[in-house]
Formats: sequence, structure tokens, C-alpha cells
Amino acid sequence: MSMLNITTYSMPAASLGRDNPLPDLKQVDDLHAAIEIDRETVSDEEARYMGWGRIHSILPYTIQDGYGRKRRRRAFKAAVLENEHLRATFLLQLGGRLWSLYDKDEGRELMHTNPVYQPANLALRNAGFSGGVEWNCGIIGHTPFTADDMACETLTLSDGTPVLRMYEYERVRGLFYRVEAFLPDGATELYVRVRIDNARQQDTAVYWWSNMAVDERQDVRVLVPAAKAFRYGYGGKLSKVPIPYMTVEADKLSGDAVRLARENGGTLDWDISHTTGLPQAMDFFFDVPKEERPFIAALGADGYGMCQTSTGELRGRKLFVWGMGNGGRHWQTFLSRPGSAYIELQSGLAHTQLEHLPMKAGASISWLESYGAIHADPAAAQDPDWEKAVAAAKKALSKARPAEELERRHRQVQRELDGVAGQPVHQGMGFARAEKALLGEAFDTAGLSLAAMRLGRQEKPWMQLAQKGILPCPEPMEEPASYQTGPEWERALKAAVASGKSDHWYAHYQLGVMAHAQGDRAAAEAEYRLSLDRAENPWALRGLALCEQAAGRRAESAERLLRAVAMKPIRPLAVEAMEALLENREYDKMLSLYAGLEAKLRRDGRLTAYYAAALLRSGQLDEAERVLRGPIVLTDIREGNTLPTDLWFEVAALRKFGRADEAALAWAAENVPAPRHLDFRMR
Repeated sequence: MSMLNITTYSMPAASLGRDNPLPDLKQVDDLHAAIEIDRETVSDEEARYMGWGRIHSILPYTIQDGYGRKRRRRAFKAAVLENEHLRATFLLQLGGRLWSLYDKDEGRELMHTNPVYQPANLALRNAGFSGGVEWNCGIIGHTPFTADDMACETLTLSDGTPVLRMYEYERVRGLFYRVEAFLPDGATELYVRVRIDNARQQDTAVYWWSNMAVDERQDVRVLVPAAKAFRYGYGGKLSKVPIPYMTVEADKLSGDAVRLARENGGTLDWDISHTTGLPQAMDFFFDVPKEERPFIAALGADGYGMCQTSTGELRGRKLFVWGMGNGGRHWQTFLSRPGSAYIELQSGLAHTQLEHLPMKAGASISWLESYGAIHADPAAAQDPDWEKAVAAAKKALSKARPAEELERRHRQVQRELDGVAGQPVHQGMGFARAEKALLGEAFDTAGLSLAAMRLGRQEKPWMQLAQKGILPCPEPMEEPASYQTGPEWERALKAAVASGKSDHWYAHYQLGVMAHAQGDRAAAEAEYRLSLDRAENPWALRGLALCEQAAGRRAESAERLLRAVAMKPIRPLAVEAMEALLENREYDKMLSLYAGLEAKLRRDGRLTAYYAAALLRSGQLDEAERVLRGPIVLTDIREGNTLPTDLWFEVAALRKFGRADEAALAWAAENVPAPRHLDFRMR
């Protein structure tokens, strides 16, 4: 019998901490947002939407960078779908992530279930984490809700099957999206229906990837019905290559790989389907032909493993690996514990994660995915002949989950669930309620009830602006809780200021942020100055500093950031001040700022790294090396950031040659091992 229970799931967990009060105005990009494309292997048609629809800020969302690395056991709210064959556990406070899919018949876990919850700087709002299946909507990168609550309801199909509906409103693109999971009696696969709706009366861009973590093991082979893939190796260009074998020239390798390549005639072949042979972080976006049923599977030596498939709307399939290099190995344990490692299988609307797709006003898209085990012939699934191995997976999938059954289930869910409200069981962000109050009939909720969306500290001021034309004014030292963007909110706030109801520092500051987000620095600067005229506050000071920085007035910008830190000595402002001073090569001021911070901030990993850079660049080589040797924990180092190892190799180059030019740094990178706690390199 199929059941749905709301319960808890406990594991050691780091605290997410408080959101960063500073709006994202520094053009934060996902790693995939600006990849160069190899035009010799990627056609114009294939590249049509690569780079289209890019954004340079996650506003109006706040940044989640207040987490640490101390873990305490925590009970997360969970929804569990279960029948006689499978048990699926979803974490409602963590983006609705499918955390576990347990095969009761085999007594085996199908997903990579991280033993801990440990945020790191992987996602659009900073805090991302590994494990399970993540639902990514709206913008290139990990969803804004990956470490946040989802609105959740329960429903029932006509045959009595319980359904878990998780949904949210994605504010950048103006999209409602819902994830509806169900596990019918007798089913050996979990069904997940996704629907995305354009809530506004204007065209937008859409993006979707379902990211599945499975255990990384030597015997696991990844199988996809494709003969080519778009490959990106976190360096160089995105190119289209035949798979599964990848040929690399000796001059692009290092260490033992160079010797092996030379013994092989100058090149080295890697089988990408066996991921433990790959040396560095890599993406492979598989080119699944239109006539093929889309799927991706990870099968062990016994032919058993997880397989995801979908109806035809979801065509893209991807493999991501951290690789076997020191940086990749470090990332694996940094996100979990020693001995816990994963690879990601992904499924998306487009061929690659470089693409957003156009979505018309009022448009809707829907598909059905299924997750479960398949049992393929072991010898065939591991056959060196790629076509034979893929054929074995196809055969096993067709036997376990006929494509016609997915199509039938999809039609059933569309017919029975669309336009039907469920019973709320958990609350998500409530900005859709404020949007509805402001826009009225111009805002289409796509048949979703907003009852499971909260009105809390972040949402209430904007609801008051929408309903009463007043934006409440906090004290100048109080950290801003939330932001809005878009012409409708800007008009409403300007009207509130013009009426005299909200002519205060906070309203002008928020108008400055809105203008800044649109790239109108002159208007932003004017509003920030009006805010400071009404009341001295560090938030408008910081906004002005970023305007000056963009205009090339870097010295003035840094001084203004130092003033802001003096007023409000919090980590986000201290980090930005240190960054500005480092860029300006004002190392003495960096050392002075660091010395004046409270002890807790001086223990912060990122601030300590900047301190080490200031020591190094001011000639204090021994002290810089001592700091870099640790203890230093780079809690929120960004995926792809190489500053810690760059500093280490600079120390080594100066010790060896007395200089840190390109040749000396290259020698250091090749010959001097970096301490593991500093090494987050992805190539």
C-alpha cells in the first residue's frame, strides 16, 4: 500500500546561519555562465542559446553565507513516500530535495545519501550542499531554494495514490514551479512530475536541471543513449567530442599521466563512463538524439543501479565529476566526510547548462520523470563496446519501465492535479503573496494556492507597500532583511516616497538598490546619497562604494567601505573592504583592518586568507607562510576559486627564485605540493 507521512530526518548538520544583509550587486556568475565555446566542434544551431538570458545578480534574493562547519545533530522536516518496493525521503526545508531512495527489495540505497548536511559556496545564493536529487529552476546554477523551505501540500490521485506537491515562485524569471512526487502501489519506480508556469504577462527565460547524486565507485559505469557529448573541463573551451573515450595529449597532462601518455604514443585515453579514471573536475553534456528515449544510468559490476528517465520534454543529460586530483578529492570530503564521494547525473530541458530557453508570456511546460533501479546484464553493461553497453541498459529500462507507462502517468497527473489545491503541510517563502497583492490579475498563480506560503519578516514590509503604499522604516543599524526588484515595485516605492508616507533613509536605500541592479549607477548613487542625508547608515555607504568602484574611483570606494565597517563591523562588510584594499594593493590598510576586527572575525577563513595575502605582498614572507599552513578553514570558498593555492605557490616561487613572475609560479605549481586544506582546484 502506498503511503505518505510527514516526519523528521536526523543527521549531523552545520547551521545555515543568518542571511547576508548586503544585496548582490557585484555581478556574481555561475561557473557555467561565461564558458567559451569551441566553434569548430559546436555548430551555430547548437550554440544558439548558449550564453543567452544570462543574469549578473541573484537579486532580489539574499545571499546565504552565514554558515559554519560545526555540526550538531538536527531533525529536518521530511516527507516520506513508501510502498512495498521503495521508500523515498524528501527534505522540505532543503529545497524539497529527494534525499534518499531506498530499494526495499534489494536492501540498497539508490542515491548518494550524504551522512551530513554541510553547506559550501556552490550555489547562486552561496549555500549549496551535496547528496540526493536537487530540483533546479530558473537560472543557470543551483536553485535559489536549494537551502530554503519549499511550500508543500499533499493531494490524492483518483486511484488513492498520495501525492507530495512542493512548489515555489522563482522571482528572477517570474516562474511558478511545482514538483509532484508519487509512488503508486506496486511501482518499482518513483514518479516525479514537474510543471513550470510563466506567472507574468511578459516573455521570460526558463531553465531546469534535476541533479542526482550517486555514489562514486570504481565499478560504477555511467550509461546514456548518446555517441557524443559537449565537454567542459573547467579550463579551455566547451567542445563537442565522441564518447565514451576521451583522448588527451601529453602536453596537457602532468605527473604520472605524462609518462603514461608518452608510453602510449603521446596521448592518453580516458573512458569517461568509468569516472574514477578522470583526473579533474569535468562536465559532459550528452547529445541525446531526438529519436532516443532519454535516460541516464549508473550501474555497478553486477548490472544493478539507479536509472532516471523521463518523457520527451526533458532531453538533456549530464555527468559531473570532481575528478581524482587533489582539489577534487578535497571537495568531496569538504562537502561530507572521508570515505563519502559522489558523482552527479543530471537531466535538463536544454542540451547544456550554458543555456536558458525562451518562454512566452503565460506559457506552461510539464513533464514526468521516474527514478528507480534497473538490472542489466552485467557483462553487457560493462562491455568496452559502448553501443553494446548502452543497449543493455536500454533493454533493462524497457523491461522495468515501459515508455508508454510514463506517458500514461503523465496524462493522468495533468488531468487530475492541475488546478487542484492540496492540504498545506509546510510553508515556503511568501513573496508570491506580495507579488499578487501588487499585480492583481496580471499575476497568474497557475492554479496554485498560496496558503502554504508564509508572511514573515522578509515578506511583510513589501506586503504593506503593496496594500497600503507604505514601506516600514527600520533603524539605520538594523540589517536589511529583504529586497525587491522590477519596475512595478520601483513605481510603488517611488509613489510611497512622493506621497510623504515613506520619505525615509530605508526607502531611498531600497530605490538605490533597484537602480543599481538595473545598471543605472547615476540614479543609484543619487538615491544612496539621499538615504545618507536622511540618516547615516552603512548600507548606503556600501552601495556608494560599489558605484565608485565601478566608475574606477577605487581609492574612494575602499575608504567608504572602511567607514561602513567602522559603523557596522560585520563579516560581509569586512570581506568586501579587504577585497577592495587587496585590489588597490593597500596592504598596510588591510593589516590594520584585520588587526582591529574582533577575534571571531580574525578566525574567519576568508578574512584570514586576505590577511595572508597582505602579509605576503608587504614582504612578510615567513608570517604569510605560517598563516597559510594553518589552522585556516576556508568555510565559504567559491567553487573554482584558487586564491589559497595561488598564494601558496607565490610563497614557494619567492623562496626559490626571489620573484613571482609567470615562469616562477608555473614551476611552483608543478613542483611544490599545496597543503590539502588550501587545495580546492578544479583543474
